[in-house]
Amino acid sequence: MATFSAQVVDLVGTFSDETALDSFITAGANEVINAMPRPMQERVAEETSFTNTTTSEGSKVLHVLRNDGTIDQPCRRIPARYRGRIQDSSDMQYATSTDPAYYVQDAAVTIFPTGTGKLVSIPTYSEASPLDASAISAITNFPNEAEYLVVLYAAIKALQQNMSGTTLASASIAYSNASVGDGITAAVDSITVGPTDAAGTTDVQAPTDASGIDVSAGPTDAAGTGSTASTASAYTTPTITTGSELTVMDAVAGEETPLGTDADFDNWAQWFNVASEYIEDEEDVELANAQISKIRTFIDAFKAEVQDAQAAMQALIEDARQSTQASIATAGDATRASIANAQNDVSVKNASIASQTQASIANASNDVSTNNASMQTLIQASIANAQNDVQASIAKMRESTAASIQKMQLSTNVNVTNAAKTMEALIQDYSALVTETTSEYNWFAQQQVKLQADYDRGIQLLAKG
Repeated sequence: MATFSAQVVDLVGTFSDETALDSFITAGANEVINAMPRPMQERVAEETSFTNTTTSEGSKVLHVLRNDGTIDQPCRRIPARYRGRIQDSSDMQYATSTDPAYYVQDAAVTIFPTGTGKLVSIPTYSEASPLDASAISAITNFPNEAEYLVVLYAAIKALQQNMSGTTLASASIAYSNASVGDGITAAVDSITVGPTDAAGTTDVQAPTDASGIDVSAGPTDAAGTGSTASTASAYTTPTITTGSELTVMDAVAGEETPLGTDADFDNWAQWFNVASEYIEDEEDVELANAQISKIRTFIDAFKAEVQDAQAAMQALIEDARQSTQASIATAGDATRASIANAQNDVSVKNASIASQTQASIANASNDVSTNNASMQTLIQASIANAQNDVQASIAKMRESTAASIQKMQLSTNVNVTNAAKTMEALIQDYSALVTETTSEYNWFAQQQVKLQADYDRGIQLLAKG
């Protein structure tokens, strides 16, 4: 026949804690012994001879005998407090060789009158030296028809240990929602507004006329200060905090570890551990499923916050585009004003030259014509240079802005998509683990109910004899 350990494993599936099995078999044997009817106990009882007194430890005393020189007389049991009376010949409880008595005190059986006695008992088993479940398939001085109840008892206890040890593996969540916001912020901050030169710097030299006069003050903002627009406002990462729209479950009142403090329950990064502890420590699958449902609600809310953040980002991009267009328009207006001012300056200078040299026009007409032609050439060259610089700056600014916006959009889309996929994968894995663990736990529970019913029915039948 298979060992007790093997018989238990046949009923409960995998169970490798042999130390626990030894304890379960030992406790089960004692419980079944106590449930046996008296005739069955006497059937498997053993006799131990002794003189005067013997230990009662490790046995269930059925009765005590004392030899009167001819036969073994049954001893009557008295409370230990009456031990003096059985030794008083004038007392009605006085014990004689034909009517001996015994009492139990300090884990010892003592007979009176003193002499040779026999202790009739069945053994009991101590947890200090338990039965070896992996080495035996039967118990000495134990009814064969009752041994299956010992196996059922041990199997029920093993199932209880399996259920208490059913845990959810720790879910490692490396995802951080900060990566989404940081990616957007870096992309937005990379957008600069204002013309740049060929080297990529913002120090664009304004065109000058022939006299070295600055004919273009450069693009200005709406207030005419001449400063370029600042970088777009930094994107704010969506966060979940205590007291937000998501309800955070409080710690169970009166609970000590392992459920932790309120701070653990308010920390969303600990919610998976909370779900695990509901299974491990509370053995409450219903609360665990509610916790998983709450985590899904958090994911949905977070996705909504990310969508809101994307909308805010689009608004920032539109602000940057409009600001860029305004700067371009301002730069064009300033350049055209500078060109007009330069042309007015030339007209004024021409008039002054004409009034001052009226008398010598005839003599210096050729020189004046030459000078006018030369100045006109310089002015046109300055105007052309200014227009070319402005157009180059506008083109480079548009190119830089478009590239930054595209990069920001790509980075944001990738981060949001990756974050959603990562979190969804974690939820799916954890949900699968909860389902698997719940199924295993339910099987243990159902098997325990069946074995408990068999055990209870067997004990009842055993007690009835």
